[in-house]
Amino acid sequence: MTETLLPSNATPIEVALDRAGDQAPKIDPALSYISGWKHSVQPDDLRPYLVHEFGMGLLQPYVATYGGILALRRPWCEVRGTHEAISQGLAVAGYSGTLKDPPARRLAWAEFQIDLDRVRDEKDDLGIIAGLVEISRPERSTFRRGVHGYDVPAAEGCRTLLSGSILGDDSGVRIDGKGPKWSFGRAYRYTHVLTEDDLTALGVWLPEVPSQLWADMEFPWATATFKWADDAALGRRVSMASSIEALPCWLRFADDGDQTIGYRRAICRGVEQGLTGYAFGTDFLEPSLENPIGVHVFVRTGFGDGYGSEAASVSIVFGADVTDQSKPGQLWLEPAGLTGGVEIASQPISILFGETVREYVQFFLRF
Repeated sequence: MTETLLPSNATPIEVALDRAGDQAPKIDPALSYISGWKHSVQPDDLRPYLVHEFGMGLLQPYVATYGGILALRRPWCEVRGTHEAISQGLAVAGYSGTLKDPPARRLAWAEFQIDLDRVRDEKDDLGIIAGLVEISRPERSTFRRGVHGYDVPAAEGCRTLLSGSILGDDSGVRIDGKGPKWSFGRAYRYTHVLTEDDLTALGVWLPEVPSQLWADMEFPWATATFKWADDAALGRRVSMASSIEALPCWLRFADDGDQTIGYRRAICRGVEQGLTGYAFGTDFLEPSLENPIGVHVFVRTGFGDGYGSEAASVSIVFGADVTDQSKPGQLWLEPAGLTGGVEIASQPISILFGETVREYVQFFLRF
């Protein structure tokens, strides 16, 4: 018989309630399940209501499914307004990143940037990232800039006469002129051995034969730093590198049908192997015409150059003329922007030009 603590004058209702309490060990699991079921079992048809109940409806514009929103649940809500909440929000969108705050001494100390784990140029994705960061950030902070692969900060003067000043601006563009800045970059490099056909087409070919005359040499004797007869091979390379360096140089980007997308003005320098200079993989190419082993050609496209097009090949165009002579200094030209010239060193490439990405393309043309 079950023991009871009820007095002898207990009413029938009190007795009945006391006996019902004897079933607590059987009832407790059900009661616990009822109180916690929505945190463990979420039927699809109830998820919209749970999102509303948890106060997470503000995530709907940025997370595709109710399940994705509920996956954040309390962990995100508990840390919302911190860097950790931003990290969790980015993870939902499939990204990660490192947050960087300005020094506390700066007037813009609350404007942080995020170094994302990869390039992203799609407007929809950038909007999702910006939106998730916006609702996750501390109230006193502002998401100013997202970067990956191309981060040129504003130059800051010393803290003396230029106390805390910023010279110019940092890299990046805003989508549709609003929201945070985005600054991304990708790099490509190619090595090409200059053949006799290449050099002949460029008009700089010199035969590999000893000579005291070298009537074809195309730079002034006054600039020579060697005795021609002492090192004809060196003189030959110097002459060819000097001549190539003097030619106008552009990179041509073309689609998979070899139709020109556009041209970007390039830098061309005679180079030798060095410990400093242009980084080319694990090596360095140092600008020099004293003992050149080839020439280095490189460009960095501007934000928005070729936007919406996809390049399948890139090549170098030497000696071309700008069609519109009223704008000789333009860096990016449309397909009809150049006339003439010699095209060499075509290479396959895959670039989807975007609004927020600068593409860095290098060629090492070896003799």
